[in-house]
Amino acid sequence: MKIPYLLEQAIENKAEGIKLIELKQSAHKLSTKYMNEERTGKSLLSEEKEAVAYSIMRMPATFCAITVALQHVLNIVKHIEIDTVLDIGAGTGATVWATKELLNPSKVVCIEREKAMLKLGQDLMADNPNMHDVEWQEKDIVKEDIPSKADLIIVSYVVNELKEEEKNKFIQKLLNLEYKILLIVEPGTPEWFKNIKEVQSLALQYRKNIIAPCTCQEKCKLPENDWCHATVRVERNKIHKILKSGDSPFEDEKFSYIAISNEEFNTAESRILRHPKIEAGKITLKLCRNGEIKEEIITKKEKDKFKLAKKKKCGDEF
Repeated sequence: MKIPYLLEQAIENKAEGIKLIELKQSAHKLSTKYMNEERTGKSLLSEEKEAVAYSIMRMPATFCAITVALQHVLNIVKHIEIDTVLDIGAGTGATVWATKELLNPSKVVCIEREKAMLKLGQDLMADNPNMHDVEWQEKDIVKEDIPSKADLIIVSYVVNELKEEEKNKFIQKLLNLEYKILLIVEPGTPEWFKNIKEVQSLALQYRKNIIAPCTCQEKCKLPENDWCHATVRVERNKIHKILKSGDSPFEDEKFSYIAISNEEFNTAESRILRHPKIEAGKITLKLCRNGEIKEEIITKKEKDKFKLAKKKKCGDEF
């Protein structure tokens, strides 16, 4: 999967005005900050060059992760009309581009506290007539009031950046907003999956309904050292490879997510928790089925099921 052509061109146009050595320095600086100052609540990005480097390194993966997560959700909530979207912690706007690819909302509001990211997000959308309905607001989502209502509210790669003492309060703030769907996306690691489990636990306490990826309305039964995630293969262009010091034409983005609603829906019958293990004549799947963690072995004798399993990947319904 790759980002839309218009977004790719807009990012490249921004990058052309900055020397490559400066972009590489900004990329290294950002990586160091995120490793050393994550979860401090500090501003990690303040310059235009840093924002451009960020857009090159992270917008493709964020766009693809949100696209896949939204596709999973929309497969379940087929009849819901989404007319308004609220993107909380919008960064440079990757989530909006993903939303616009899948939906046709009449109003989109982006909330972002970092001026450099907000400005770049606006600039990247400026020449796209499909983005003229997007409104940007500069707000600190933890300290300030945010819009309280939208059909679809998306919070991507935000909770993992908060201080521990801010997380619970922020999650409760989100759950109390008015929405048809609330989608929260986090990095797909055991550590950050704990945030998703906390959201799920609180959502159930608030009597919300879990749409996806869960297969029931019960507390997650995965043990502490295990995690539920999905994955998407992200196509990389030349400058992306340079800033990430890699030669591979793609990278695999792992992400965890949870979608919540006030309405009731039939969840997926089962969800694949790990990449299918394909061996001679059989495929082994680790599944969450109706909230229970199970392993299923499918043999070639089960022709249709075997063919289906071969096409599936981690995070898919089964």
